[in-house]
Amino acid sequence: MTGVAAPPATPVANFLALGSSEILSRGIAFVATAILARRLGVEGLGLLSFAAAIAGYFGLALTTGFGEIGAREVARRPNEALKIAADGTFVRLLIAIFGGVAVALAATLLVSEPDARIVVLLSTLSLFSLAINTSWVYKGLERNRAVATGLFATQVIYLAGVLAFVRSPANVVRVPVIQFAGELVAALALLAFLFRGFQRPSVRGGLVLARQSGYITLSRVMRSLIVTFDVVLLGLLATRRDVGLYSAAYRVCYLMMAVAVATHVVYAPSISRATLAGSAAVRNVMEQSVALTATVMFPLVVGAAVLAPRLLSLLFGDQFGPGAPALQLLALSIALLALHGTTRSVFVAHHRTRLEAMIFAVAAALNIVLNFILIPRYGITGAAFATVAAEALIFAVCIVWLGRLGSPFPAIRLWRPVLGSLVMGAALLRFQGVAPLVLLIAAGAALYLVVMVASGGIRFGPAGAAVGES
Repeated sequence: MTGVAAPPATPVANFLALGSSEILSRGIAFVATAILARRLGVEGLGLLSFAAAIAGYFGLALTTGFGEIGAREVARRPNEALKIAADGTFVRLLIAIFGGVAVALAATLLVSEPDARIVVLLSTLSLFSLAINTSWVYKGLERNRAVATGLFATQVIYLAGVLAFVRSPANVVRVPVIQFAGELVAALALLAFLFRGFQRPSVRGGLVLARQSGYITLSRVMRSLIVTFDVVLLGLLATRRDVGLYSAAYRVCYLMMAVAVATHVVYAPSISRATLAGSAAVRNVMEQSVALTATVMFPLVVGAAVLAPRLLSLLFGDQFGPGAPALQLLALSIALLALHGTTRSVFVAHHRTRLEAMIFAVAAALNIVLNFILIPRYGITGAAFATVAAEALIFAVCIVWLGRLGSPFPAIRLWRPVLGSLVMGAALLRFQGVAPLVLLIAAGAALYLVVMVASGGIRFGPAGAAVGES
């Protein structure tokens, strides 16, 4: 168990390691997506997104519960990290096999076009690279630099593969294989650094994790429905072009979503430990978590909403400009997701994952109903509105239950990021028609930083920057 007991870094230091890498890695993925958009066109990007949505719903959601429960157990029992990792990984592989079979059946039943069916089937490869990815162990040990390095390597390999092997729409079937190759290399590297020798897995131990993560897995299935059902329904009721436009807007949101998740993950171990000390300790960590999330996410959301048309044209080409209204609504959904995501670790730490699953199930049902009603009439804008409605419902219910768990949502910590983001957004609106986009982004970021420092939202001391301090 060499190296397992390394001293943990602070949450903000962990975010700077993981969050900055998320931004850099997703930036690389953005470059790859932009290249794919230009080489495959709107319809080609739509096909990839449709395949990923089906694979994500039937496969990836089956393994995600292990990540949070496993990380929680590793944080509580770091000396048993390798045993937990071996047990969890073995059962995750078994689940990935069943997930692959489910995706194959879905492709046979739902997809009639041969090229689309092949892309969907190849997308199942990612299930196996996900199954052996032990980043959840490193997160539990608060060793996020290793996770960041693995994520960075994945995206670099992916970008290199896209540049080398994707030249025209006919090469669309190569993309899932390239993605799998990058994920596999990073997953194997994390495995090699974690396990310095053979660790015999226990099916029983893995099944214990599976049972504990059951409601979280159900929550992720519901989450997958909220995020991907609109893409699947657009693919079935609309055209590949609609899916491509909507997916381009979502690619911008995925970057913001990844940053939001990084702000949540770094406080998860602290919240797990705080539950042992009482409600006051949990409230204190929650305040820090909400402050960090709001400070980082609000300017990204406002900037994406204001600059949506120019962002899509710059990143993917002018043919993707019509996706701007969807991006503006989806950006709002990311703000809501970022806020209610801060509550997730509280539900996990209090063993209230069943409650969380019920909340997500109700929101998913609302999302599905609204998608069936709105997509035929309003297309991608209707799909985006359905996502906003589902996220708003989750946020509202989570706030109510957070109070009942003795950890009321610290809304007071939001006013500084809201103020800074509104000032920045007003400036972007005023000058977006006359200034280059890159200059606008840089100036907007600088203005936000000035407002946050002036209001006390960001303070600089001898130890460096402290994000979201009161």
